[in-house]
Amino acid sequence: MITDPYKSLGVSPNASNDEVKRAYRELSRKYHPDSNVDNPLSDLAAEKFKEVQAAYDQIMKEREGGYSSSSSGYGRPEGSSGDSAELNTVYNYLNGRRYREALNTLSNIYPRTARWYYYSAIANAQTGNNYVALNHAREAVNMEPNNVEYRNLLNQMDWQGRRYDNTRQQSYGGYGGGCGSGNFCCDLCIADSLCECMGGDLCGCF
Repeated sequence: MITDPYKSLGVSPNASNDEVKRAYRELSRKYHPDSNVDNPLSDLAAEKFKEVQAAYDQIMKEREGGYSSSSSGYGRPEGSSGDSAELNTVYNYLNGRRYREALNTLSNIYPRTARWYYYSAIANAQTGNNYVALNHAREAVNMEPNNVEYRNLLNQMDWQGRRYDNTRQQSYGGYGGGCGSGNFCCDLCIADSLCECMGGDLCGCF
C-alpha cells in the first residue's frame, strides 16, 4: 500500500484519468528495466518502476470503486464478532491499513480458523501476494462454505483474476517470445503503446 500514490506518479489527486494514465506511461518507460540495463542505478530504477506500477493500480482501483483499501469488503473486513483477542488485533490492523503488521500478527496465531484465513487473504492481497491471498480465501470458504462474507471475498478475487487472464489472452494473442518484461502490467502497457503507434488501441484502460 502506497501512502500517496498520486505523489508517486507526480500528479494531483484532482488529475483526470487521462492525466494519470499519461504520467504512468511516461514513468513506466523511463524506469523500465530494459531502459536501464547499463544504468549503474538500475536497482533504484527497478524499485521506482515497481512503485509506479503499484501507484497506478491503486489509483485506478480506488477510482473504479473496486476492491481496494478505500472500499468495504476486500480492503477491510466487515466484522469481528466472536474473534479472539489476537484476531481482534488483526482486525484493527486491517481497518487501519497496516497490512504487514496484520500479517506479522497472523503468523503467530494458532489454530488457523476460517476467520484467520479470511483476514490473511485480505492482508496478503493488499501487500501484493495475490496467489497466497486467493488460496487463503478459498480455504476460508472450504472451512465455512455458508459464510457469505468469505464467499463474497472469494468471488471478488476470482472475478478479478479472470478479468486479468482474459485481458492477457486478448492483448497477447500470439504476442510472446523473449520481448516480455515478466511484468504483466508493463508488458500490456508496452503492447498498447505499440498498437497506438499504428493507429489502434489495444487496451482502453491505459
